[in-house]
Amino acid sequence: MKRHWGRTSRNWILGVVLAGAAQFAGPALAQVPSKLGDWPQWRGPNRDGISQETMLLKSWPKDGPTQLWQVDTVGAGYSSLAVKDGRIFTQGDLDGVEHALALDAATGKMLWAVQPGPLAKQLDDKVSGEFKQMDKDGNGVVDELEALRRLGWDLNKFDKPAPGEGAETAKRRAAALFAALDQNNDSVLSHAEASRELRDQFDRSDAEDKTVDADALAAKRAGELVTAADKDADGKVTKEEARGQAIERLFGRADQRDPATNRGDDIVTLAEMTEFFRKSEPGRDGVLSKTEVENLYLRSKAYGDGQLTASELRGLYGGYRNGMGDGPRGTPTVDGDRVYVVGGNGDVTCLEAATGKTVWHTNLRTNFGGGLPGWGYSESPLITGDMVIVTPGGSKGTLVALHKMTGDTIWQSAGIKEGAHYASAILADIAGSRQIVQFSSGSVFGVSLQDGKYLWQYKAPANGTANCCAPIVEGDYVFASSAYGTGGGLAHITGGGDTPLVEEVYFEKKMACHHGGIVKVGEYLYSNGGGALICMNFKTGKIAWQARSIGKGALLVADGLLYLLSENHEVAIAEATPEEYREVGRFKINSHGRPSWAHPVVAGGKLLIRDQEWLGAYDVRAK
Repeated sequence: MKRHWGRTSRNWILGVVLAGAAQFAGPALAQVPSKLGDWPQWRGPNRDGISQETMLLKSWPKDGPTQLWQVDTVGAGYSSLAVKDGRIFTQGDLDGVEHALALDAATGKMLWAVQPGPLAKQLDDKVSGEFKQMDKDGNGVVDELEALRRLGWDLNKFDKPAPGEGAETAKRRAAALFAALDQNNDSVLSHAEASRELRDQFDRSDAEDKTVDADALAAKRAGELVTAADKDADGKVTKEEARGQAIERLFGRADQRDPATNRGDDIVTLAEMTEFFRKSEPGRDGVLSKTEVENLYLRSKAYGDGQLTASELRGLYGGYRNGMGDGPRGTPTVDGDRVYVVGGNGDVTCLEAATGKTVWHTNLRTNFGGGLPGWGYSESPLITGDMVIVTPGGSKGTLVALHKMTGDTIWQSAGIKEGAHYASAILADIAGSRQIVQFSSGSVFGVSLQDGKYLWQYKAPANGTANCCAPIVEGDYVFASSAYGTGGGLAHITGGGDTPLVEEVYFEKKMACHHGGIVKVGEYLYSNGGGALICMNFKTGKIAWQARSIGKGALLVADGLLYLLSENHEVAIAEATPEEYREVGRFKINSHGRPSWAHPVVAGGKLLIRDQEWLGAYDVRAK
């Protein structure tokens, strides 16, 4: 059944304004001029995941193609690569500070690594202020207690390893911290003594003792907490009584909920507290022993000296931070003698390609009212004509066009105000209009390239968590897909003037792309972004085949082959054919502690793979 979107629909909305848009015929052109061997932006010359390379290997040896070089210098992050005129451009956190990088494509040698100028000044000011605030005794050193009270266990992410044996350093630090916090000298640390410094690490380090009577221990702990807080001695603790007491941190978890309302009564009884400890913390005594503190330091590899310098604080505050992995996400775009980057916190910078010198800088949040997405700004800027297109999201307009030479604002798309998600915009000719197509928090939509005027919207492929994959456009057809149980659909956009129509041709839940991308070869789409590798007819939605392949990941197409990289660090090639899955090579790269999410690149006869700080180049030319 086909669905239609019009002005009056509340669930599936189409905004209609096409007046004033320039008219173009034929498909959209490549956004960044390039030559054979270049990959100047996200997903290649045409932003479609298709390499222009030919004369490549049609199969690989057992151990994969020959590795030409590898480096461990590109820093933490998920940014992919741009390749132009023999240089590789990317982004990464070096010692915790977000940098744009340029490397020699032939050797992997670093040519330059820079932090955009305005950000360096901001970081210096931030570090100076934080250092003064932490250094409570004013001795010019932020010691372990001062750092823990301000930063928690994050102290150890940027406290560089000290000389000597790391494990011995960790043990010494653990012993010193224990001695400083054990105020009553009872050889254990209570929450009252240590929760400020150890925060979440306290509960994680309180180990289960399987030799004790867990039920009796739970009853003992519950009795102590309830008695200490129960001011009127009625055997139960109200929220008011819990305030400022040790029981407060556990109150909401221990207060049992009524199944009918899914709400507690804001009272914790002795029985509720006992049951909580029995089920949630069996065999745990609620205090930390010397051994448990030592194990915390050893397990965390806390091998630094426990003091933070101004340089180490730069690493703590110098980039985007996220529990799913620190560092920048966006891929640089190279245009002429300039490089354009978007950092994880929304910093947009134009740099000289030869030197890395900052030409201009702006920020998507402070200058355009953008809202930081939950996993950071992940966009790769789009260059078309004199414009740089980026996505701040928010109430001032989802998209903004900047002049690529100056950074001045050309337009902001006030007609659509959805939040930014994780896709990068593309250029397309649809229904007689040259436009920018983007996938934001609530929909895939188009705006006029000329002035940012809102044109149309298709909501079915959007989920409420993360829309990451760039749409695929052919003529007046737009395919878009997302994961988290959603899938993908094809929209046909017709008409013009004030009343274009968006008609859904089909919707296929199995074609659910998370963040690994989709490529279109001939009449077929390919994606392993949802798990299995799927080949599906673009116009009909009929699935030609599915294969386990190497699992969920990212892909591109070069010389008739699908190049596949799984988030579990496997690499494969397979024939790009709707007939069946035919794999013709596979190998594995080493893990660097995170899923392999940076998209691979084929350029200049090389397969380039980036995994966190590691970057490797493989020779895939036919001999």
